[in-house]
Amino acid sequence: MTLHVEPAKVQSTATAWDTENLNLTATAKQISGVDSGGFTPTVSGLVGQFIEAWAAITTKSARVAESQADGLRSTAIDILESDAKTDVNASLVLRSIKETR
Repeated sequence: MTLHVEPAKVQSTATAWDTENLNLTATAKQISGVDSGGFTPTVSGLVGQFIEAWAAITTKSARVAESQADGLRSTAIDILESDAKTDVNASLVLRSIKETR
């Protein structure tokens, strides 16, 4: 099995996840700033709970997006570093196999 990583695609995908994180973080702040005071006392408490729950879900989603971005970059770096080490090891092995006269 061959694994091929295109660093530019990994970076653009990680950047997209970073952007998603920023958008979700901004959304969570906006949601947290919503005032439930315009509702009747009967409904105001439920609206407050809804706002709090929605902000928490959005914040958690932002963290997941950031984790995805970090994971993509970390995995790509590991693969590229491994490839670099393999290339060095392969050249050393090739040198030792070639007959010297």
